[in-house]
Amino acid sequence: MKVAVIGGTGKMGKALAKQLAKKNDVIIGSRNPAKALEAAKEVKGAVGTDYHGAAKAADVVVLSIPYSAIGSMVELAMDLSGKLVISLINPLKVEGGLLEYPLERGSAAEELAKVLPQSRVATAFNNVPRAFLEKDSMVPVDILVAADSKETYEEAAVLVRGIGEMRPLYAGPLSQAGIVERITLLVLNLANLNATGSLTTRFVTRKG
Repeated sequence: MKVAVIGGTGKMGKALAKQLAKKNDVIIGSRNPAKALEAAKEVKGAVGTDYHGAAKAADVVVLSIPYSAIGSMVELAMDLSGKLVISLINPLKVEGGLLEYPLERGSAAEELAKVLPQSRVATAFNNVPRAFLEKDSMVPVDILVAADSKETYEEAAVLVRGIGEMRPLYAGPLSQAGIVERITLLVLNLANLNATGSLTTRFVTRKG
């Protein structure tokens, strides 16, 4: 599968691209094609190009961009029409030494879906810090996928399962994306307040 990581020149995007490249053909997308080409050299088998080139060439697109850049994705709406678009965008602000969720209603993923009305938008990878993705071998991690249909969830789940030790869990429709995004802030705050090092999500199952 051809997977584009838009914003793949950033630290988080590049770390995720390295994991995705183990089972997929990865395309690094950047507004600056030269930066994309440079970043692609660090990801086995990857190629680099501009946003439009990456969006057009990919089967699935992962957006690793700042919350403030969501509106600009309207320029890719035609290129992304009919495609699965995964948002790992987490809105945040710092207040009183803690990370806070700045949105009074909705979520980044829902805003993205409005900008890309012909795409299938889902959350994934929101709660996984870069430190986990930079390791060659993964620890068990649960990936929360919010999507407006189980079919879209299953599409995203295939991508998640391709990264060893990652388990996709359906978090409900996209209206639940705000909860998924807030968990990221909780995880980061817990790590900071307790000096634990990087934390991530893993849910324990007990039957009977």
